[in-house]
Amino acid sequence: MRKITKLNVKMAARWLFILCFSFVSANVFGNTDNLNETAIQQEVTGNVVAAKDNMPLAGVTVMVKGTQQGTVTDFDGNYEITVNPDATLVFSFVGFATKEIAVNGQSVIDVGLDEDLGQLDEVVVVGYGEQKRSNVPGAVSEIDTEQLEANPAPNMTSALVGQTAGIIATQRSGSPGDDFSNIYVRGIGTTGDASPIFVIDGIVRGYRDFEQLNANEIESFSVLKDAASAAVFGVRGGNGVILVTTKRGDAGKMQINLTTNLGVQERTNEPTYLNSYQYAQLYNEALVNQGDDPIYTQEDLEKYRTGSNPDTHPDVNWMDVLKNTAIMKEYGLSASGGSEKVRYATSLSFLDQDGIVPSNNFKRYNFRSNIDANVTETTRLAFDLSGRDDRTNNVAAPELFRWLASIRPNEQPVKWSNGTYSGGPAYLALPENGYRNRAIMAFKSRIQILQELPVDGLTAKAIASYDKTFRDQKNFLFPQIPNYQRNSDGTFTQAPRGKTELYQDHNDYQSITLETHLNYEQEFGKSDVSALLLYTQTEEKWKFMSAYRDQFTLAIDELDFGGAANRTNRGYSGRSARRGVVGRLNYTFDDKYILEGSFRADASEQFAPGNRWGFFPSGSLGYLISREPFLEDSESIDFLKLRGSYGVLGNDRIGGARFLYLQSFNQSGNAVFGNGDVQPAIVEGDLANPDVTWETVKKFNVGVDATFWDEKLSVTFDYFYDKRTDILGRRNLTVPSLLGVGLPVENLSRIDNKGFEAVLGHRNSIGEDFTYSMSANFTYARNEIVFIDEPETSNPRIRQTGRPLYGQYGYKALGLFQTQEEIDNAAEQVGDIAPGDIRYADLNDDGVIDDLDRTFIGTSNTPEIIFGLNGNVGYKNFQITYLFQGATNVNQYYSGEAYWPFFLGTSAAFEHNLDRWTPNNRDASEPRVLIDANNNHAGSSFWLRDASYVRLKNLELAYNIPVDSFNNNFIKGARIYVSGNNIYTWTDIEGYDPENGNGRGWGYPQLRLWNVGLNINF
Repeated sequence: MRKITKLNVKMAARWLFILCFSFVSANVFGNTDNLNETAIQQEVTGNVVAAKDNMPLAGVTVMVKGTQQGTVTDFDGNYEITVNPDATLVFSFVGFATKEIAVNGQSVIDVGLDEDLGQLDEVVVVGYGEQKRSNVPGAVSEIDTEQLEANPAPNMTSALVGQTAGIIATQRSGSPGDDFSNIYVRGIGTTGDASPIFVIDGIVRGYRDFEQLNANEIESFSVLKDAASAAVFGVRGGNGVILVTTKRGDAGKMQINLTTNLGVQERTNEPTYLNSYQYAQLYNEALVNQGDDPIYTQEDLEKYRTGSNPDTHPDVNWMDVLKNTAIMKEYGLSASGGSEKVRYATSLSFLDQDGIVPSNNFKRYNFRSNIDANVTETTRLAFDLSGRDDRTNNVAAPELFRWLASIRPNEQPVKWSNGTYSGGPAYLALPENGYRNRAIMAFKSRIQILQELPVDGLTAKAIASYDKTFRDQKNFLFPQIPNYQRNSDGTFTQAPRGKTELYQDHNDYQSITLETHLNYEQEFGKSDVSALLLYTQTEEKWKFMSAYRDQFTLAIDELDFGGAANRTNRGYSGRSARRGVVGRLNYTFDDKYILEGSFRADASEQFAPGNRWGFFPSGSLGYLISREPFLEDSESIDFLKLRGSYGVLGNDRIGGARFLYLQSFNQSGNAVFGNGDVQPAIVEGDLANPDVTWETVKKFNVGVDATFWDEKLSVTFDYFYDKRTDILGRRNLTVPSLLGVGLPVENLSRIDNKGFEAVLGHRNSIGEDFTYSMSANFTYARNEIVFIDEPETSNPRIRQTGRPLYGQYGYKALGLFQTQEEIDNAAEQVGDIAPGDIRYADLNDDGVIDDLDRTFIGTSNTPEIIFGLNGNVGYKNFQITYLFQGATNVNQYYSGEAYWPFFLGTSAAFEHNLDRWTPNNRDASEPRVLIDANNNHAGSSFWLRDASYVRLKNLELAYNIPVDSFNNNFIKGARIYVSGNNIYTWTDIEGYDPENGNGRGWGYPQLRLWNVGLNINF
């Protein structure tokens, strides 16, 4: 029942004050017990290991019995503590039986702790509470926080993929500050927002709040996937829930941890462009193929080959404008400790990440302070503060990569021979010509009071959370470095400076959450009963203002210095509110029969008064077969549980649309009255729909959990089937646009989503020094459209009904025409064709390739299958941690500047274009080259690529330095490591990362990271 949250402070100086206050006040309270110690004391040292395999145990709590005095073991299992000679030491650690040892004057006490299967059945964080792992009847996955810490990815969402079953994630960009992954729990089941909700220390928070967490802040990580586990989140839980709890302090001496990392980033993949000489040759060939004369003479080709005149015959790889490598630095400092009365955990971290674009940089400061206090024997208080300040800087050109991908190598040089810049994309990458800056300051707070009531097992809890986020964007375009054009006589003329402009906006968001909990836990003979009754309400408010100016004459990036002619200003504000009642009842009989029922009743102002409340129930069963008498003494089966659940959840997210039951009106454009009086125009918005209601998801899940042979082997398997109805949407496809007004939101579509998950784990030790563990996970999720708004068509092959969401459609390519005879005997293709062009299938046998021949050619660029293999190997003080991750049943369509030569007559050409069809190369992978390639550029399966991949996602080699040999009382543990992220990828995709979703090559490439770090405990 540990929960945490965050408050908001506006000044960075307050962070320092809070950090100091947390350290000092909690430390003072935490050490009051030492005042009563006797004067006669001695120092005791020792080493704590797992009795089974002799492996050192880090983080074991060592307490003096009957006092609040204690410490914890370091990385190597070592500890030291000053005690009375007649004291008793208590050694406790998660998953192991607690052991008490009398000192009796000993100065060295080494301890071997035995595994305790009862304690290995630790609690799992679930919605609004915790449950014993063995008694969880729902589908809940956990991620080992050590795996997250070993992954040096700067964005938390990019550290999740492959770590556990149920998470499907794709990282579309490597841009610092925006290198997040799109996360889906068990795939996509709606045409609306399919992302899960993120619950951090019990409070629902935003996507960015989660993605910008520091891994060292996290204590536990759970994924709620079925109705049994997510139903308590009602209308917000239909897409799954990701639960995070942050670290809290334990009683004992202050433990200080310092972490520092230094990384080097580089592109994971990049296209191989033809140089100017190859480009000109191939361009001439393309012209000849379409019956035109070549434009590059032999003299031109020779100048391109030799580079004798870079002004008239340049040779530029425009991707060289980017940096080959970029630095990333990260530092973290945390402290925890306290007494039984007051405990604290504080942390401060800093991330500084450069990008491969000049001046591109992301800086992030994270602060967190969690304080727990036993106010009385029956009253406990938790007070949490956290904050984040992240700032992203970039060049002014928002579509730099579009222009880098759209220019040929012989267009112009980066710089002319006189040292001045040309007007190419390199000019757009100059930081001196402007910027796009974004600053986000987020402050979170949470206070919780837990009160034990006079009734045995009954507790009441009250929680209040206040969040505040400021987001500021400032884009300034003011070219200061001129560019030049070359004249035919070899002189240069300065080009017009171009437009100057400034756009600025400010977004102010706040959220207040209030909750009251009533919890009951009690045992009645063989029966265990727990119950939860909860009331929650959340109010959100936001304010937005923006302004635009142009015609700047001075390089002063303030609105007052812009021109008066084209000034624009905008502003709006709003609020929304939710209210809910949650109930849950758990019943366990004889530690093997589990019954759980839960519900949530939600109300939202989104809908009309008669439709504001929704009811979302769920039920689940669990059966621990391994606790039956016939399996209790099994030598092979340690644990075996069957479970099943069914329930109803919801989703009300539709891209920010609000008050769907009311007619909307918007300010748009101007209206002129009388003698030219101009006034803002009010236009009618979307039509109202008083009957609109929740999107509903009926979830079914059955699963099995098992461990074998002293937990050396573990198996988890789940089958799920989600039926989603009343999906919110508009009839934009079946209602003619001449209606002249925005269509109402309706509960239109139905989509089914089903699949299975499997996790297989193994751990073992060989001798006293060698241990290893590994875990493989596999997720398959396929959706099917049962009904969607689509017009009737004479071509049933392009109907979406019965297909996966976001499927890809086009002509079915049959290969390349080899002879004119083949062309004469085939259906009429798209445009003028010749041998070497793509041949399309005439699916309706009418002799013409047209829209009636288009068909489903492949699934979307979100994978249906995600898998991962992670593990670690330890030998003495060395440890290797690894993660292989992959995806399949995924397709990416490449076209335009990303793949075709001479697109629009202005783009580059690629190395793979050299394997084009010619009379001497009939077994080519590409069609003949053309400038105007209407037939070959038609949408078809020819350009659809299998984007499956296997990636060595993460690899870390670490060494735990034996600091006890240094004979110091200051450093308790030290760990040095080297690691890599996105190290190597096996894929058939050429030139691009398989996760990059921009099929025209306009996206920021993904980055590989090489990292070295040091972790020290004091």
